[in-house]
Amino acid sequence: MRERGFTLVELVVVLAIIGTLLAIGSIQFSSMQRKSDVEAQVRKIYSTLTEVRMEALYTKTPRSVTLNGNQLRIYASNVTSVAPISVVQLGFPMVSNASPAKVDFNVQGMMQSTDCAICVEPGGTAENSGYMDSVVVSAVRTYMGKRQSGGACAPASIAQK
Repeated sequence: MRERGFTLVELVVVLAIIGTLLAIGSIQFSSMQRKSDVEAQVRKIYSTLTEVRMEALYTKTPRSVTLNGNQLRIYASNVTSVAPISVVQLGFPMVSNASPAKVDFNVQGMMQSTDCAICVEPGGTAENSGYMDSVVVSAVRTYMGKRQSGGACAPASIAQK
């Protein structure tokens, strides 16, 4: 009488296939997690800048935000030589086309200088396969976008999303 079951070779082959699929899946998951983290940071920058703009408008006081590495420093006025009222820590470094990397809002909530682009650069590289990686601040509006491949961190090379 013959017993039914799996041979050792069949079990090893199945385990090798499962292991290969798990390795591929974990690599893809890491990539997707990184994209999600970059997009979350872009949303955080966008919401912080929008909130500061609204505070300037509603309180009728100018406000400033400076970028420093992976920090957003928020000031209660347009004077940035004093201590900031809050600091937002972010996970990835940012670059900006503005020099210095500063966004000033006047008492009407309008930005004082020319359009400013803020780009998130995970790993210090401009290439990011995520859906969004940039924020553009203009005189009266702020929007999120995706920098064109190989493009500079400038409003002209960022597609609105």
